[in-house]
Amino acid sequence: MRIVFINLDRATERRAFMERQGERLGLAFARVRAVDAGEIGEAVAAGLNGRWERPLTRAELGCFLSHHGLWREIASGGEPVLVLEDDAILSRRLPETLPRLLAFERAEFLNLESFERRRFVARRALDLGEGVAVRRVFRDKSGSAAYLLWPAGARKLLARAERGAAPVDAFLHGLSSLVSWQAEPALAIQAHLWERRSGCAEISGATSIQAPRGRLSLTPANWPFHGRRVMTQIRLAGQHLRRLGPATYQRTTLRDEDFSWDPTACRRRR
Repeated sequence: MRIVFINLDRATERRAFMERQGERLGLAFARVRAVDAGEIGEAVAAGLNGRWERPLTRAELGCFLSHHGLWREIASGGEPVLVLEDDAILSRRLPETLPRLLAFERAEFLNLESFERRRFVARRALDLGEGVAVRRVFRDKSGSAAYLLWPAGARKLLARAERGAAPVDAFLHGLSSLVSWQAEPALAIQAHLWERRSGCAEISGATSIQAPRGRLSLTPANWPFHGRRVMTQIRLAGQHLRRLGPATYQRTTLRDEDFSWDPTACRRRR
């Protein structure tokens, strides 16, 4: 199968990190050049922006366009692709579990990572054997660093993108028509979350996308953004009602022992 990681030209340390991971895991990773924020023209930004709960930063638009380019490729192909961001720390069990995940025919999108937050998922997981399971996801909130995407799912994402952009993780997890599943235990975690969890990471988890943002003012120009935010909260309330039936609200299991890092590099960052 094709495995790709998205990487900015200037992020050479992260590129080297992903290439080291591929070598350690015995997997062939192909680098895909990320869209730099400075390359996005005003017309493109205006066409994509203004349709979510707040205006998107140029960094967020660059991330969205990077994923969007891969969705176009996947949609026109016949096989799923594993899409990674260049801060994804990967489980040592990824090579042995990928064939079982690829053979699972009920998914259009299969999330591999834990974002250390609760999500609305089915009460029961499906055991695929060899210690890996999948669980239907009804609604998630965060994480776009490691996912399997099938052509049918890519086509749904592209159709939705015609109405405008959103932060990639919100876009992926907010499309109710996308048949989404979660791998258990998680097979990836972003560097900034692993650093917080373990106290150590090979690379810095800091990104411009994670930069703090101020509150959106209550001006008439911003009322559409606030209205969309309210509608999202109403939809989430409906997901909570699902917990009376088939859904539960929980975090994805992640086994620390499945992840490794370079202790020497880690000590240099302390």
